[in-house]
Amino acid sequence: MEPIKTIQDLIDCYKKLPGIGFKTAERLSYATLNLSPEEREEFIKALDDATNKVKRCPECGTFFDTECPICSDPKRNREQIMVVSDSKDILTIERTNGFKGHYFTLKGTLSPLKNRTPDEIGIPVLRKKVETDKVKELILALPTDMEGETTALYIANIYKNNPDIKVSRLAYGIPVGTNLEYLDNLTIAQSIRGRVIINEKDNKDHE
Repeated sequence: MEPIKTIQDLIDCYKKLPGIGFKTAERLSYATLNLSPEEREEFIKALDDATNKVKRCPECGTFFDTECPICSDPKRNREQIMVVSDSKDILTIERTNGFKGHYFTLKGTLSPLKNRTPDEIGIPVLRKKVETDKVKELILALPTDMEGETTALYIANIYKNNPDIKVSRLAYGIPVGTNLEYLDNLTIAQSIRGRVIINEKDNKDHE
């Protein structure tokens, strides 16, 4: 039996989404066909609204539909910027409620093999923002792969001789509730290098 072209077109569209292979795309396609007319209209409207109403903030790179909830918040610290390589990482960090600064989203990470240069991923724009907002700290929340490491080192080198700007990165640590025997050697080694002194903190807390 020859595949039905219209269904195959729908499968091909689903396959364009990250992490979706043929089998999953096929299941989604047939599930879409089984939607009721009302559900189908709701699905189409949601997709249309997301396409036409959702915007990307030109300042931090996050998505919004009315105004950027981060950049429009006067209580957030503009002197502290978290640098990410993907705007969806902002949502992940915001869910922790542990960061009250601003963000900057790069357009990926540096990769000579993929022709992703500093200009292409937006590092000159980041430097301008640091200067304009008088930023005092850059927190690098970048991938821990080779390209992320290269990008982090590149940014750190830009400000290595600037005492007014601190460049930090998210710590490599051991997940809470995880035993050492289940961790790989790289994670353990990175956790050792990123260790913190807890007795000094305790002493300062009691001063």
